[in-house]
Amino acid sequence: MDLSKYKSLFLQETGEHLQEISKELIHLEGEPHNSATLDNLFRHFHSIKGMSASMGYEVMASLSHKLEDILDAIRKKRVAISQEIMDVLLNGSDILQAFAKMVADDKPLDMDISFLLSRINTVLTAKEGVPQPSIPSAPIPPFSVQPAAQGLSLPTMIKVDSGIFDGFMGAVGELFTVGSRLKEFTAKSYPVEFHEAVHHLGKTIEGLNQAVITARMIPFDELTQNLPRIVRDMCKKAGKDADLVLHGGDVKLDRAVLEHLTDPLVHIIRNAIDHGIESPEERIQSNKPPKGRITIAVARERDNVIIEITDDGRGIDTNRLKEKAVQSGISKEKIEIMADRELLLLVCAPGLSLAKEITETSGRGVGMDVVKGNIESIGGRLEISSQLNKGTKIILELPVTISIIKVLLISISNQLFALPISKVMKVIDVHKSDIRDGSPYPYFVYKDTEIPVIGLRNLLMMPPLEDRDTLPVVIIDAKDKISAIVVDDFEGEMDAYVKPLSRPMVRMNGIIGVTVLGDGRPVFLLDPAALISG
Repeated sequence: MDLSKYKSLFLQETGEHLQEISKELIHLEGEPHNSATLDNLFRHFHSIKGMSASMGYEVMASLSHKLEDILDAIRKKRVAISQEIMDVLLNGSDILQAFAKMVADDKPLDMDISFLLSRINTVLTAKEGVPQPSIPSAPIPPFSVQPAAQGLSLPTMIKVDSGIFDGFMGAVGELFTVGSRLKEFTAKSYPVEFHEAVHHLGKTIEGLNQAVITARMIPFDELTQNLPRIVRDMCKKAGKDADLVLHGGDVKLDRAVLEHLTDPLVHIIRNAIDHGIESPEERIQSNKPPKGRITIAVARERDNVIIEITDDGRGIDTNRLKEKAVQSGISKEKIEIMADRELLLLVCAPGLSLAKEITETSGRGVGMDVVKGNIESIGGRLEISSQLNKGTKIILELPVTISIIKVLLISISNQLFALPISKVMKVIDVHKSDIRDGSPYPYFVYKDTEIPVIGLRNLLMMPPLEDRDTLPVVIIDAKDKISAIVVDDFEGEMDAYVKPLSRPMVRMNGIIGVTVLGDGRPVFLLDPAALISG
């Protein structure tokens, strides 16, 4: 297991514990009978010991344990606090500080601390009533360790409330809007100096945006730390057994994206255990291992993150799903012409559940519709694939970050819309004679590939444009297939501060957010995947 990614966190927390140790030791020296101070010191040394052992820094763990033993002896009144003992504890904390510095500098922890360990052993054996020579009070020799009191320092990492970064992001978004308006002004024949100043301002805002986004990025596995326990408890309650496996936990996402995943991820895992994973007896009868397996795989793809949650359970019975869908009011004719992908998404329909009985955690048909809504509210999408008696896979495609993205502005009549640049492959003009009839969409051939053509006017239920020989087309890559969207015109690119839709607009299919231009006009951000599904 690669522990290097946790080094910065280890150094931050160790530094905080050592700072508290330094303060508490001085406090203890002034009030040697203060039991609360002793308890605090014990807790800090114990925390450093545990973290050091987890990271493989055994010399730090061992020294912390020895210092912990001295505190335990004091706490149990086997030894009285003296100046010599305080010196040993302070020297010990200084050496732990030196070890932490060596970790930060990627140096081996090969400092000779035998003299300090000898003094610690003298303290510990003296408490047992064995006659010992007095503990030498001379300072510890040959360490290149400066006591903490020799100078002042500040931590290289600080803890900041996440709400502060949310405020930063909102302020940066407003700066982008103001910057866009200034660019419009510069187009009206302003002096060259003004153009240069606006250009420099734009670059500065972009740099600030990247700095804020970087600060908000968090590894995915920080969200899933409690999942193994959640899986264990759910399995125990359901009388089942399953392992949870995580791949790609070091992939980073915007904290705002991860916050939208907390409830959906737990619900998907709960569904996998309640409806997917079989009991050990049933699995053995199906020639499966008695213990099930739930896998979460995370991978970065351009400006998106793909999260796949897979179980090796019983899968979704599509015939039963069709029956339930008819019972919920969906017409049988509509169900029969649905593709498998569209049919499986019916499990996200409000009130539709495949559970044979209602449990404490599922079976009421409430949940997957909320999961889908949460994912789509941040510009993501959800897909389901399943094989009967083989298992189910739920795919979440999410933006790495939300709020500020690059978009392509397009127009339909006098209305502007935006498409995420990350989904745009090419912008071209296609001659009308090159478009051929096809099913379900007409198509044209581009670089030996048949690309289906979808009219944005038709999708938005707007009247068709008068006939023209060439059509402006945006070739997009979404849902693992290439398609072309016909627009009226292209209006350029911009960095857009995208705000999520509020209710009831959040239910609008194909629209994932709204941005505001410099002149105050609102522009809807379109979801290419939803447009293709149309």
